Amino acid sequence: MKKILSETQLYAQLAHRGDPSAFYALFHGQIRDIYLLQRSLGKDHAGACDEAARKLADVYGRFLHSRPFRPDRWFAARCGLKRFDAATAGVAVSKADIAAYERFAVGAVNTAYSARLERDGDSAGDVVERRSFVRYAVGTAAAVLIVGFLFFAQSVLSISFGRFGAEYKLSFPKIAEGLWDVSGLVRAQDDAWVSGVGTPPAPQGQGAEAVKRP
Repeated sequence: MKKILSETQLYAQLAHRGDPSAFYALFHGQIRDIYLLQRSLGKDHAGACDEAARKLADVYGRFLHSRPFRPDRWFAARCGLKRFDAATAGVAVSKADIAAYERFAVGAVNTAYSARLERDGDSAGDVVERRSFVRYAVGTAAAVLIVGFLFFAQSVLSISFGRFGAEYKLSFPKIAEGLWDVSGLVRAQDDAWVSGVGTPPAPQGQGAEAVKRP
């Protein structure tokens, strides 16, 4: 388990499991900025709340299968907050509206959590973001194609560790030889001879004449 070094890391870990309270705590300031941004665009309280609810549901779902290095920047990029500064926006919003919106935002995040839990949740109450069958199929097909190409192209992969002066090689030709040996099959270098039909091929080069003599 990864060591937790800060409160932010704790919130992020819990939020990735779907905890709505941790998600709200992690992005509390930016969740408020969503509302202020909408008010600065001329929307009234109800309109700003509706738009914020839509954005929160979307970003909450995206966060469940993302591992951003900077969660704050990730959130801002997806909610249109990268160039928004609430301190300089000069939005005239009453404290009552802010308080009402914050209660609304908590409910919106909880609603998004409930919808995800009903669809993808497990018995422990965590929200699990499942990969679709199509994504599994595409990933598996890509892996098979890559391995097949390396195998039949008789590639050799080399991995070196400069710090320790060691080098390891993965030889697909050697793997192929091993598979043939394990299978017990015989490769047809000369179809007639390998199958036991006909006579063995005549030797070539030096000594060929001697072999032909009765």
